[in-house]
Amino acid sequence: MNSYAYYNGKFGKKEEILIPLSDRSVFFGDAIYDAAIGSYDRILWEDEHIERFLLNAKNLGIGHSLTKSFLSALLREVAVKSMIKSYFIYFQLSRDLINRSHSAINAGSNMLITVDPIEIKKDFIPLKLMTVRDKRYDLCHIKTTNLLPAVLASTKAEKLGFDEAIFVRGNTVTECSKSNIAIIKQGRVITHPKTNRILPGITREHLHLICKELSIEFCEKKFTVSDMLSADEILVTSTSKLCKTASFINSQKVGGNNPDLANLICSRFFLEYSEFCQI
Repeated sequence: MNSYAYYNGKFGKKEEILIPLSDRSVFFGDAIYDAAIGSYDRILWEDEHIERFLLNAKNLGIGHSLTKSFLSALLREVAVKSMIKSYFIYFQLSRDLINRSHSAINAGSNMLITVDPIEIKKDFIPLKLMTVRDKRYDLCHIKTTNLLPAVLASTKAEKLGFDEAIFVRGNTVTECSKSNIAIIKQGRVITHPKTNRILPGITREHLHLICKELSIEFCEKKFTVSDMLSADEILVTSTSKLCKTASFINSQKVGGNNPDLANLICSRFFLEYSEFCQI
């Protein structure tokens, strides 16, 4: 099976699941989501993804009756029913209101889950990145479906032959269109602080944990474009790619000055994923 989905109690192929126009994700992007990778009935870093999901629902005031244990069981059920061995699982909670109204008072909620096959490859092929102006609003720390700036940035990057777009606010690097970014400088890993300007990525948090295990200094502070261009290495972390380095930014060659450390960090992610799949 190539894909599978769940919506408000209904299971089936993704193309068979219908979403009503009363679902406010359609007209307003009034929804939060999360996504993870998994194998069979297990989801990598499941607790962290679910906790962030429920926190974001609370931050936006989306009413629901979901508990952590129920959501965990539901995600596993959908994953098993999909019969997909290695997968990318997406889950979304949206508000529901029959009348189209900007106000969401008395809105219900809808639960959507999709499962797609994914292959996590261990490779050391560095990414090519480009910078774009960060024009997003002030709720970047909440994982909502309002992703138009990321869509435009990612599309532009792909059209120009780049793998990912880096958001820059003023001269400060925040994050990428679909991932977090960090730099290695003088043996330290530096990444933007957890503020409302970035999404607190789960993989980003595990970068912190790996650095702690390896006795590598992990520093949360703002850095500029020039800091990034002169960095020893650039690290990009995300759910589906785990951790990769970058070799070009805006067609300028970057990084490559501390490959042993960068590869050590990246390898630890793939080792953890490999061990997870073999449990």
